[in-house]
Amino acid sequence: MAVSCTVNGRKQSEYRDVFLGDPTGVTLEAIGAELDPHFFSQNVTRDDGAKEEDWQYVVERVKKMELQKFRVMVLPQWYEPENDNDDPFTTDKSRFTFDSPEMHALYKVLDLAQEQQMEVCIVVWGCPLYVSLLDPAYSHVKTSFMADQDKEGVWITGPTDYDEWAENFSTLIKHLIEERRYSCVKEITPMNEPDGGPLLTSAEYMKMAKTLDARFKTDGIREKVRFNLSDNTDTRTFYLEDCAENLSEVADIFNSHTYIFGYDTPNSVIYNWEKNNVTIAARAGKKHLVGEFGSNQCVGATRQRDIDLYARGVLMTRLVLNFLNAGASGVSYWSLIDQYYGKDADYQQMQQLGLWKYVKEAYRGDSIYAAIKKDYEVRPQYYAYSLLTRFLKPGSEIYPIEFEDDFAVGSAFKDEEGRWTCLFANSADETKLLAINGLLGTGYFDIYRYEEDALPQDDNLIDTTGRVSMKAGKLYVEVKANSVLLCRQQ
Repeated sequence: MAVSCTVNGRKQSEYRDVFLGDPTGVTLEAIGAELDPHFFSQNVTRDDGAKEEDWQYVVERVKKMELQKFRVMVLPQWYEPENDNDDPFTTDKSRFTFDSPEMHALYKVLDLAQEQQMEVCIVVWGCPLYVSLLDPAYSHVKTSFMADQDKEGVWITGPTDYDEWAENFSTLIKHLIEERRYSCVKEITPMNEPDGGPLLTSAEYMKMAKTLDARFKTDGIREKVRFNLSDNTDTRTFYLEDCAENLSEVADIFNSHTYIFGYDTPNSVIYNWEKNNVTIAARAGKKHLVGEFGSNQCVGATRQRDIDLYARGVLMTRLVLNFLNAGASGVSYWSLIDQYYGKDADYQQMQQLGLWKYVKEAYRGDSIYAAIKKDYEVRPQYYAYSLLTRFLKPGSEIYPIEFEDDFAVGSAFKDEEGRWTCLFANSADETKLLAINGLLGTGYFDIYRYEEDALPQDDNLIDTTGRVSMKAGKLYVEVKANSVLLCRQQ
């Protein structure tokens, strides 16, 4: 009896049958990234080689990646450096500085999102204890008027007056949506990682969120944005539990951040972490997403030791697939680009977790300097993450592909047009030969591979390497060791 052959001439019997699991019941909202608006205000102003026209690197790459969502930092002093007045219920718009250099840097990010029909989550980070504004008219402002001056050992605090905070936040969102007409602004998060420090206890956070909700309703903008709440760090699940239990009438969605998973973390641990988050949010009738993620190779808040490794692209994909298989509605990678958050910051304060680097000269004195070939050089993970942003589309149904493996994982996505995309991340040292059962429809699949010896040049994206047709209702694929494989139905 003749036996038909498939990929690389292998016999079908060499392939392991795997099956689509039940859909998660959650459609994909977005594959996004953090883009904090400091390029024009804090980087071009440093005089270390960055130029305004360099912004085109960001613009063109975001377009090529088809990135779907930005999470964007905002600080309250950028537009209200001093309290407008002593009455938080009567706003003096003349005291707000919406034409500040920092705000114009924000508008650049929002202009890009608007042009690309992306969504934006605005995160007002908190109230900084130490402030330095670019406008010399406000050089005397050294702290946020809402900051808790009694807090020690932190650079930012929760607000001391929730009504003032609500006025500040609501005035910002009204300005962005109603005056500047940014329809891309769809979501807000009050405070980044409020559980850290703690900036706010969960009880205080709940009071703040309810005050904010009431103010947005009073100002007629509550229905224009989703409240994305909790924003807790990975090990403080109690914070998410408290928010889900007490803010079900305020929150539209919940999110958590994570930097605790690495190369030796099995899929089950990653999956179970997010599954627990999803279960907690579901008790409140809400979805959960991963608002920040990276590896566990952290060196402070600005570095991760594996940032330049090819293997990081496989790991980031493996993390995302486990999050989505567990029921997450979306993810946002921290962060899109390397950049400084303060124009006078020293080198150790530069955020170096981007999909691409900053100007080469900024890295002089670092051991990586000699290996950098050009300004804004992309890292290997840029190619891997771009596969996700290009082919995993909002509105897609998510089907875990069931095969028990500690370090290889797969998912199938059915988009709104009914076409399938299968994605695998294999961190193991051996190739996985898989026969996928359960894909409905006919036609062939284009194959895209993230492999160390076949990365594109410069910032070009991974192109198809061939086609595979289904045979007798099965799709036969070869997922090579330490690689990512994407199959897109045509």
